[in-house]
Amino acid sequence: MSVDEHIEKITLHDLVITPGHVDRKASAEFEKNVKRLKEDGHYRCWLTGSTDNLQVHHFGAEWSLAALVDFEKLKEFCETFDPYGYGRLLKNQPMTGVDDIRNLLVLSQQVHTGENKDDDNATGIHNLVFPMWIMQGLAKPGLIPVPQPGETITAAMARIAGATKLKESA
Repeated sequence: MSVDEHIEKITLHDLVITPGHVDRKASAEFEKNVKRLKEDGHYRCWLTGSTDNLQVHHFGAEWSLAALVDFEKLKEFCETFDPYGYGRLLKNQPMTGVDDIRNLLVLSQQVHTGENKDDDNATGIHNLVFPMWIMQGLAKPGLIPVPQPGETITAAMARIAGATKLKESA
């Protein structure tokens, strides 16, 4: 038995209390760490490798939620999910803010905050569940299952149609 190709539409409704905060302004620590990411050769999209329209994402703890963060827990998370090796490198240093380099991930705008205005499909980490978001980087060339900006769901389905053939198990 097999499952035919199909559209999986998930409607998320996040209900999150974001505490009041000052308007966002890049801190000196954030600016210093963006500079270091560039100097260390990490200033390209972590997911796709693109060098276009780059943004720096707070991946473990969002900037707007900084007042709620247990920094010991964030430090431990960043040592486990350590895309650039800074978690291991700075293991003996405390983490005191969300702008710490261990909590930063360079992403293209498309996979950070991207939206597809044509059919209300989003491509960014702020919009997709993690397994679907990460597939934009893990899929074979041309087989990204998430419709990309300017692409309709029909075009995306045509693009990947027949790409995978499930074998009946005996």
